Amino acid sequence: MDMLVRKSLKDVAMDQIKQYIMEHNLQAGDPFLNEKEIIDLLGVSRTVVREALKSLETIGILKLKPGDGIFVSDASLGPIMDQFYFRWFGNQQTMLELQEIRLILETSAVELVIVRAEPGMLAELDRWNDQMEQSILKAEPIIDIDIGFHRSLFKLTGNKAFYEMSEVISKFFTEVRKKRLSSSANGHTTLEDHKLITQMIKEKNIAQAKVCMMMHLNKSRALKE
Repeated sequence: MDMLVRKSLKDVAMDQIKQYIMEHNLQAGDPFLNEKEIIDLLGVSRTVVREALKSLETIGILKLKPGDGIFVSDASLGPIMDQFYFRWFGNQQTMLELQEIRLILETSAVELVIVRAEPGMLAELDRWNDQMEQSILKAEPIIDIDIGFHRSLFKLTGNKAFYEMSEVISKFFTEVRKKRLSSSANGHTTLEDHKLITQMIKEKNIAQAKVCMMMHLNKSRALKE
């Protein structure tokens, strides 16, 4: 009873459902119990179960497919961070703080890439640089290529959670990217920065790779301010 005082029935049901998933080692895409089975298992009302299921779908733990059933969802920070995006975006102080987080994440990423990535894997960075160079020559937009380069850095760390966290932070800087990369001169500068970062990674120069990344990101920060 003390637990019920501190937590609603819906929250208790959510905890028990999450515990069931862990105890049965259910993976993304696995079918879950149906609504009646959950009611029998938890001993709560249909209303409580439906509220718990809806909340678990919102935070990305379960996926409710009408007509097909309930499934374990692929773990993702996206659904939760969408809520933070709504609350944080446009707040100047928060954006400055997020910029600091971005610097920490991206400089850490280049170090992990140097330590973990096989040399052949770095060709992916060269491909993004070549694609950006061709797009600049054709006066085509390069924002997606810029995003692709930074996204690849996080993928090359081999750390999925780190990659997902970077995606969340990157979302806040889309408008900054659009503003910065609308200029041809800034496009050329971005390309040169990317090439230098790539070179330092290939040379396994952790200290200089971090400096190059920091200087690169600080240009966007100066533009915003």
